[in-house]
Amino acid sequence: MAISRFTMGSMVSTETLFWTPLVMDLLLMVTTYSYCRLSGLEWYLKTINEHAPKKNDDDTAAAKKAIDDKSNPIHDVWELAMIAYSAYGCVLPWAAYVCYHDMSHRTSLAWAMTALMSAKLASPAAWKWTHDGQKSKILTIIFFYLPTYGGYAIYNTFLEK
Repeated sequence: MAISRFTMGSMVSTETLFWTPLVMDLLLMVTTYSYCRLSGLEWYLKTINEHAPKKNDDDTAAAKKAIDDKSNPIHDVWELAMIAYSAYGCVLPWAAYVCYHDMSHRTSLAWAMTALMSAKLASPAAWKWTHDGQKSKILTIIFFYLPTYGGYAIYNTFLEK
């Protein structure tokens, strides 16, 4: 009778690599999506202006004008972003549900989330640290998401037999 080199303790810790970031992503998605939906474009532009380096004093007035002008293309961009976020808001909970009931899908979701986090790092805007919030997001991806999602994916793809 062969004795497995993996114990229940290693199984629990390996699964923690998968579920910890996924639950965090689900919680972040619920709160940020709700806030974006309820607060809308005006809140988003105000937040950008608060965190961006000041170029001139008319930023707030320009944002207000863009919000009031319903034909401004910023409304179309906002709606497109919210459609994409709505899709993410449907797919991520569905993927978590599927992974909860069928372990065979967990590795592929971990690879997908690793690719998503890598894509965030590949964005030129990600490295423009104009404020501490942006820096902390990037460091969270590097030191939390990549080691957890990526570690789970690598472990289950290449190391577990």
